[in-house]
Amino acid sequence: MPQKKDKKQTTNKIEQTVSSILTRLNLPFEEQVAVDKYTVDFLVDNKYIVECYGDFWHCNPQQYTSSYFNKGKRKTAEEIWKRDKERKEKFEQLGYKFLCIWESDIRKDPKIVKSKIKRYIKLDE
Repeated sequence: MPQKKDKKQTTNKIEQTVSSILTRLNLPFEEQVAVDKYTVDFLVDNKYIVECYGDFWHCNPQQYTSSYFNKGKRKTAEEIWKRDKERKEKFEQLGYKFLCIWESDIRKDPKIVKSKIKRYIKLDE
């Protein structure tokens, strides 16, 4: 069962933007929730995980090559992508649906992000 975690108190700007979108969509959600051994950015309706991937920290493939070495994480982009993929697969094995939203998409056009979340959660049905 997911639990609220005290680990990360502050949210960054991209998480604040997504939180506002979820609120405007009247979706029930929690922030910074423990799922298995991970903390997820948002757990929506206890079945949808929404993660905000920072372009630098998660090495957005549109901006970084697989061999790029992220000094902050001390890993190559390829290693970071592998870890992110394993997390996603773990959540799906646990029965959650998973959506990753890139920082650059959130900054570029929050309306498109809102549409993406609506499609993901199928609010138009």
